[in-house]
Amino acid sequence: MCSTLRFTVIVFLALAAGPALTLSSHGLRATAQNISSYDGAPTQATRTAKSTNQGPDISAKYLKQARAYRDQGRYELARQSYAQALSTCRSAEELAVIEKEMGGIELLLRTMR
Repeated sequence: MCSTLRFTVIVFLALAAGPALTLSSHGLRATAQNISSYDGAPTQATRTAKSTNQGPDISAKYLKQARAYRDQGRYELARQSYAQALSTCRSAEELAVIEKEMGGIELLLRTMR
C-alpha cells in the first residue's frame, strides 16, 4: 500500500513538472515560459555598453555644482555633488579629476571634524 502511494506521488510530481523541465544533452533545463537562463541572456558587458551610451552626460553639471559649493565653503554639499558626478561619470579622464577633487574635500572635512 505504502509503495503504491509513493509511486503514485512520484508519477504525479513528474507529470506536473514535465512541461517546465525537459531533459536535453546539456542535462535538466528549464524551458517552459522562456525561463531558461542559458539561451540569449545578455552579458554584463553588453548591458553596461548599452547603458553608457544612453541619456545625457550629467556629470559635468554635478562637477560644476560641487566646485561652486566648495568655493562657498559648503563642503558637505560639495562632497555630495562630487559623489553624484562620480556615479554619472563616463570618461576615465573626468573620473580621475572628480576622484582627486573629492579626495581633497574629504580630507578637508576630516581635518575640520
